[in-house]
Amino acid sequence: MKGDFSRISFDPTKHFSRVLLQQGRVTLDADPNEEGAILLHYLRTLARDLIGPCGGPSDDLGFQLTPHAKTGSANPTLTIGAGRYYVDGILVENDADCDYAKQPDWTPPADDPVLQRLNSKLTEDVWLYLDVWERHVSWIEDDAIRESALGGPDTCTRAKVVWQVRGLARDTLRQRLTDRRDAVDARLADTRITLTTEQRAALQAQRDKLNNDITLLTPNADGNGGNDCGAPLDGLDGISDAQMTARLDPGQQIKDPCVLAPDALYRGVENQLYRVEVQRGSATGVKPTFKWSRDNGSVATRWVGTEGHDLIVANARGFTAQAWVELSDDSNDLLGRPGALVKLVKVEGDRLSVDPDTTASIALTATMTNPKVRRWDQTESDDITLDEGAVPLVEVPPNDSHWIDLEDGIQVQFAVGGSYRSGDYWLIPARVATGGIDWPHTVSATGVSWQARPPQGVEHHYTSLGFVGANADGTLEATPCVCTIVPISDCSPARNVGAVRGDRVHKPPARPRISVPAKPG
Repeated sequence: MKGDFSRISFDPTKHFSRVLLQQGRVTLDADPNEEGAILLHYLRTLARDLIGPCGGPSDDLGFQLTPHAKTGSANPTLTIGAGRYYVDGILVENDADCDYAKQPDWTPPADDPVLQRLNSKLTEDVWLYLDVWERHVSWIEDDAIRESALGGPDTCTRAKVVWQVRGLARDTLRQRLTDRRDAVDARLADTRITLTTEQRAALQAQRDKLNNDITLLTPNADGNGGNDCGAPLDGLDGISDAQMTARLDPGQQIKDPCVLAPDALYRGVENQLYRVEVQRGSATGVKPTFKWSRDNGSVATRWVGTEGHDLIVANARGFTAQAWVELSDDSNDLLGRPGALVKLVKVEGDRLSVDPDTTASIALTATMTNPKVRRWDQTESDDITLDEGAVPLVEVPPNDSHWIDLEDGIQVQFAVGGSYRSGDYWLIPARVATGGIDWPHTVSATGVSWQARPPQGVEHHYTSLGFVGANADGTLEATPCVCTIVPISDCSPARNVGAVRGDRVHKPPARPRISVPAKPG
């Protein structure tokens, strides 16, 4: 979440149950934010434990798929049913029936496999799944957050649960699982990586599971079967398997006589929350890159117009010449796609002048929703040559001495063998008072050992919804994968029979029941 936060302090391993305010003490933004995170963690964990990986209430089961044949000049359609569903304990709500092609937070492209299957341009069955994740929403995306009675100041931001129903052709899905199995085999055979016995056993179990998934998704000799509800989920990643380490440069030498030369200390003059975020991911086929911000990427404003090479913005505060900025809008956010990075050469009033050599086009088009400009802080140096405005992401094996400098003694390193998704991010709180950074490490007689960490987000949660194919007569058919939750008690006012004095007689509560559809085929 790219907000102006001091730090993100919630840590589930501490098992805190609440935050207690004390009189006369300093209160930070991290305190109420952690209170909300503790409660949300409890509720979602409870829902996950009771419901399981997924399920929806029997009286308001959402996300049921209903295909409709072509009528007149209208193309075949697929309706996503209204209602509620839980995915990994997260409540997901669809307020009204909607067409697959016109979802609230996603519009599929013309070559989408589901649309192609509906229009008979694709003959194989298509697997549909629900992708759920949390999006950070500020006043730029939703102006109603601000209080107009106070003149519309920027106050709190929000987190929104976003859902998108997507599809993969079954052959594409099998190939993805095959590629993933081959990647696991390559990791097992990579001599640059030292694996513990437990890690090797886990990878071998993962390879065996992927082999089984591929078998379950393979139709039999007569072309039937292959629509297994659980197998496809192994083809999706909730969060990338990348690993990054941050540290303070232990050998930093400072020649400036006005600055002390500390040993492995953060040298900044302000407390910062550094954000390291993947710009170009591994899936592009080109080497990945990353960008970073000392303010958690929170310096952003609305992009309201363009004149030549000038960006007209709502508020230019925080933007400076020579800074790199990202031009983006809601469609980029909802697709997990980065915006274009351009370099500023001048900031004057509400105008940000862009270096014409850094972009082919900065046109503001009518198709953009909530366009915005966001500042990032990476720069070129003798050791770093930017690639389209971002820092090349270099992976290194363990104990390698290659570190990438950010600023003020902070360095990062990426472990070999990871895959990267655009939007993956890590947060590094840096503090002046201690001269340190908040990053896991151990101290021994031989020095400080900084630990590698997976990305802190964005984490996606998935569940199967079903397969769309055709019957023998060619009519469209949806094979469901949704699970129904039956309430613990089926007591209702109509069944409350009691004496005249108003006593209520209840049936003994039944045990929770969750019906799971049989495997199709």
